[in-house]
Amino acid sequence: MTLRLKSSSNKKILIANRSEIALRIQATCRALGIAVVAVYAPEDASLRFVRTADQAFALPGSGRAAYMDQEALLAIALRSGADAVHPGYGFLAENATFARRVHEAGLTWVGPRHDLIALMGDKIGARCTIEQAGVPVVPGFFADVTKPQACLGAKERAAVLGYPLMIKDPLGGGGKGMVRVANESTFEHSWDMAVRQAAKLTGSTQLLIERCLENTRHLEVQVAGDGTRAVHFFERECSIQRRHQKIVEESPCLFVSEVTRARLHELGVKAAQMIGYDSVGTVEFLVTADQQCYFLEMNTRLQVEHSVTELTTGVDLVALQIALAQGQPLPYQQAEIVQRGHAVECRIYAEDPEQNFFPSTGLIHYFQPPSVPFMRHDHDLFEGVEITSCFDPMIAKVTTYGVSRTQAIQFMAEALRQYGIEGITTNRAFLRSILETHEFVAGAFDTATQFVVAQQETANQQAAREAAVIIAAVMQQVLVERVTAPQKEVSGGWHNDSWKGQQWR
Repeated sequence: MTLRLKSSSNKKILIANRSEIALRIQATCRALGIAVVAVYAPEDASLRFVRTADQAFALPGSGRAAYMDQEALLAIALRSGADAVHPGYGFLAENATFARRVHEAGLTWVGPRHDLIALMGDKIGARCTIEQAGVPVVPGFFADVTKPQACLGAKERAAVLGYPLMIKDPLGGGGKGMVRVANESTFEHSWDMAVRQAAKLTGSTQLLIERCLENTRHLEVQVAGDGTRAVHFFERECSIQRRHQKIVEESPCLFVSEVTRARLHELGVKAAQMIGYDSVGTVEFLVTADQQCYFLEMNTRLQVEHSVTELTTGVDLVALQIALAQGQPLPYQQAEIVQRGHAVECRIYAEDPEQNFFPSTGLIHYFQPPSVPFMRHDHDLFEGVEITSCFDPMIAKVTTYGVSRTQAIQFMAEALRQYGIEGITTNRAFLRSILETHEFVAGAFDTATQFVVAQQETANQQAAREAAVIIAAVMQQVLVERVTAPQKEVSGGWHNDSWKGQQWR
């Protein structure tokens, strides 16, 4: 689908982020004729997102803290002549204060209104608001940790709620600030742990205690709104996780009934319309084995896994973000948004699955990206780049598209097999092993499914295996040619629409 911006479109956008997501946003900005400003920490000075921007400015400080410096980001935005700020995901993407300051500085915030970010970023406010919209929420209650005997009172209420349960920081996100409580005997220890985590991560003095739903699937609905009307772009399956962090996502989810799928879409749109949502966002749900849907949270930003939605709908979600940020009405009616085929995304992490997923750092001295049909590769990797411990260990994303789930998985398995990277350890072999399990192929998994870590091949082992395959193929061909005449084979070509074959390189 083509999305046209009006003549009042922004002329220059500062991207308050780094690496692959900065390159992703740059790609859409260039297609729309919008100049981009990059900002970078000293550790990122050599990355491509810095070199490919129209302007690039060094940030004070280093590491993650550099990208969290609101004063520096605003000063650079104004000095560069940018008229908008796109936060990407992570860092300040869901920081209501920064969104408000961007607006007060006379710049366009490419995201929802700051009050909506604050509302949905607080699980207390979000939960109450969503309940008013008639969207089911997980049974639970809130507790004020500053009150006398708070732990004892919460423990008594927890006994009524039933175990197992989760204690959550209501201001946390991304799987952080969550503690599972298996039974009553571990409640006080888990409570203390949750209080310490909340104090460290967000400073919250409130905790959310929810029933821990067993054998659930984690599904999310991509939505967009213009403040008056909202639409959905179908659902994504996000149940395969490690430490509450998604590692494999796909769309559509083929393992819920059509009734449940329609229900999810309805609830996602209802939630967005209830709050007058005016950007691109995601409404996340837990779906039980008996197909009951419960609201989990709303992410008021672009998701890491947005690629699977883009590949199956043909909609550029970043372009849509920009249009909505300018106050333009939704350019789509719901009936115009059609989903075709299937897409799978795998997140490439610099970590060692065999060492309890311990982060891996070092200099990449060999890098060969995969090349398969209908693949999208989001990354900022090259030979000579150093992977440090300063940032999240996710270093790339691979997304494949197929006319069926089976074909998309086959393309993904081949892409992971081809993925050549040396100097650091990645989870590439672990991801491949997941794709080959019966649970994944059959869709018989949920958020609690544990996948076994596969032994990773060394470079020599991989080379030997590939050589053996080639030799076997050659010998087979020699034998065939001895007993039969050569046969001409006419191979069909792939119809590769530009939006399906696009790679962010």
